[in-house]
Amino acid sequence: MAPSLQPIRAVKCTYDNCFASFNTHKEMISHKKYFEEHDYCSRCDEDFDSYDDLAMHKAYRPDNHGMACRICGEEFKSKSGLRRHIELNHKVNQKLPCIGCGDEFYRASLLIEHIEFGNCRVIDKKDFESHIIHKFIVSELLKGGSALNRFQQKTSRFNAAIDEDDDGGVGINNLIDKDEDEETAHGINYKAIVPEIPPESLKFHPPPEPYPSLPVRSRKTSVASATSRLSSTLGNMSLGGDSEYETAPSTPGTPKSSSCQTKVRGNGKLASKELFKDAKPTPPPSEFSIEAHDGQMANKHGINIISTRFWDPISEDWNPECFLDTVTGKYSCPFTCELTFDLPVDLNNHIMHDHRITRMKCPSCLKYFKSCTALVSHCESRGSKCQINKADDFNLFLDRLTGGFLSVDEKTRPEFLQNETRFVPNPETGRLELWTPPTASYLQYSVSKPAAWKDPVKTVTVGGFPAPHTEPINRKNSLW
Repeated sequence: MAPSLQPIRAVKCTYDNCFASFNTHKEMISHKKYFEEHDYCSRCDEDFDSYDDLAMHKAYRPDNHGMACRICGEEFKSKSGLRRHIELNHKVNQKLPCIGCGDEFYRASLLIEHIEFGNCRVIDKKDFESHIIHKFIVSELLKGGSALNRFQQKTSRFNAAIDEDDDGGVGINNLIDKDEDEETAHGINYKAIVPEIPPESLKFHPPPEPYPSLPVRSRKTSVASATSRLSSTLGNMSLGGDSEYETAPSTPGTPKSSSCQTKVRGNGKLASKELFKDAKPTPPPSEFSIEAHDGQMANKHGINIISTRFWDPISEDWNPECFLDTVTGKYSCPFTCELTFDLPVDLNNHIMHDHRITRMKCPSCLKYFKSCTALVSHCESRGSKCQINKADDFNLFLDRLTGGFLSVDEKTRPEFLQNETRFVPNPETGRLELWTPPTASYLQYSVSKPAAWKDPVKTVTVGGFPAPHTEPINRKNSLW
């Protein structure tokens, strides 16, 4: 049996897709107000197709709805209440990939927790802590003053002991112009050094007996035989094609021509030009050598305190000899403490135990936290009483707190980018006035690389066996 249809009542719902009817208009208004599928504004008596349209309508009608949230439509009496509501209830999800393993996180505190507690497959938790300490010691040294002066004193003796001259001696290349020929160079008259005591006044005692004579004949024979073997082996060979220095075949006892007996002493570059005139110059390397450049800069300017973890025993940049006092033979601590040690291993143990992070303090509310994750979560919460995330230098503080792994920038929420200005009636004057709804911002966190970061060594598997047939690929960043 078919169900019986109810007769249509006097008042029907104003929504086209709703077939409900009511006896009175008041019942119909109550139906639209509390029915979930209807987006109805009871104060303005207007119907809307979507909830977003209803929320936008409330945001642009301050005369009837005050300060309304354009995301959820909730109404507030002040701008501060509206912004606090948005910060607490409408958070923007972040996309923060880990620079080590590539896993993504939607909160900054989750990313720091992933690295700090050793959940990352690439970044070790000790390296993360070392980057935080590195930020601290570099910031203290860049302030100058007594800390920088004491650090330079600790490393000055090591820098003074480095000999950067590979050849040694005193060069005289600057005394002669390169454009002058050989005859002009030999024509320069240098005065001989005259001894202060005349040789006539010195009395030399004769040796007790004459020295034995050298085997002249046997030496001539051996030299002649060696010359013969060398001439027969290298006959008709030349140095560099059309060069005039050719070695012709000779017989034992035949004196060699004196034209090839030119001896060039001094700079190695000048000697190679004289001996190999027709040789082509060595081409420059196809790729820029980062290690060679870093070595030159280190020899010229000393330790790069920003891009190298010069103080960290677990880093490849660590060299305890930089802090060796050659006078006392003791190793000084690179930090501000004045402890010295006899052995490098004692210095390493001191740094790894006495200069590590125990707790962290918020500079705004002065609360202590046991981990970096807890402090980052405290800073990330916009609804807390602490105002650290609203400070002007919050980005600088977050960079030092996380060791350079995170940075932050305040941006306008996507819902408020197109904030139109409209004419709305003023309830006090009754006139139409321009109205711009208040905007809301959020903190956009982004992943960054620390200054002393070095890309991990990646491996490529050759063949079907993973571990025994791995070939490392080193990708190093410049330290300068």
